[in-house]
Amino acid sequence: MIPHTVVSGFDLPLFQLLATKVGVDFSTKNQIKRQLGANIDAGDQLRFNGDVDCKINVDFLLQTSGLNMYTFLFDSNHNTGQSPMKLFVGGNEYSSCFIDNFNFTVRPFEPVMGSATFSSYDPSDSALVGTGDTVDSHLATKEVVYGHNCLLSGAGNVVASNIINDFSYTKTYSRTPIYTLGSQQATSQIVDGVEVDMNVQSTGLNQLIDFSGNKLVSDFGVGIQDVSSDGIGLFGNNLELIVNSGAHVVAEGYSVDGGGTLVTKATIKEVIL
Repeated sequence: MIPHTVVSGFDLPLFQLLATKVGVDFSTKNQIKRQLGANIDAGDQLRFNGDVDCKINVDFLLQTSGLNMYTFLFDSNHNTGQSPMKLFVGGNEYSSCFIDNFNFTVRPFEPVMGSATFSSYDPSDSALVGTGDTVDSHLATKEVVYGHNCLLSGAGNVVASNIINDFSYTKTYSRTPIYTLGSQQATSQIVDGVEVDMNVQSTGLNQLIDFSGNKLVSDFGVGIQDVSSDGIGLFGNNLELIVNSGAHVVAEGYSVDGGGTLVTKATIKEVIL
C-alpha cells in the first residue's frame, strides 16, 4: 500500500489514505514558434502560454476508521470543488489542489475501490522525496468496506429487481482557473458544473426508455458501510453514492448468451450544478 495524505481547506489534521496506486503527471502548455519566411530557430522552438498542468491520480480503498481522510469526497467540505486542498505524495507537497473527479466501483465480495483525480496549481518542483511511514496498522479488515455489506435503495426505479451485481458512480467537477497580473498561479476558481454518472448491471428492466429517458421519482444508490454497519461520515453527513429524485436514466441495454442469464445495463445522469 502507498500512503497518500490529503489535507482539506478546513485545517483538519493530516490523514493517510490507503492508496493502491498514485500517479503524478506534469505537462506544459506550449506552441511551436513558426514565423513567415523563417526557419524554426533550433534554440527557441516553443512559446509557453500557460502554467504547468499537474494532475494527481490515486486509487484507494475505503475504510470506516480515520474518517477525515475522505474529506475530499464531501461537497460540504470543499464547497462543490471550489475550495483548495493540500496533498502529499510521499514527502512531496502539492498545494492549491482541486478535485476534478472521483469514481467508485461496488461489487459483491470485493472491497469498494475508489479513484480520484486532482489538479494542483502550485505543485512541488523539488526532487522526489520518500517517506518512512508504514501502513500496517491501518489494514484492519473489519473496517474495509465490501460491496455485499453496502445498502442498496430505490433499485426498482431503474431495474426490475434488487439483483445488482455491478455498480459504478462517477462525480465530475469542471472549473475555470482565474489568472491575474503579477501571479503565475491561479488566484481563484470558478466552478462551472458538477455532474454524476451512474452505471448499474442487473438481470431485468422495468421498462425501456423513450426519447427523453426515464425520470427517477425517488432516490437511488448505495449507502457505504462495513461489516459492523459503520459508515463514513463528516459534519453529520454520511457518504452515499446516490442520485436524487429527478435524475434521468439516459441509456439502457440488455443481452443474453446461450446457457446464460439475461444481463441488463442502465446509465443514470444527474446534473447538480
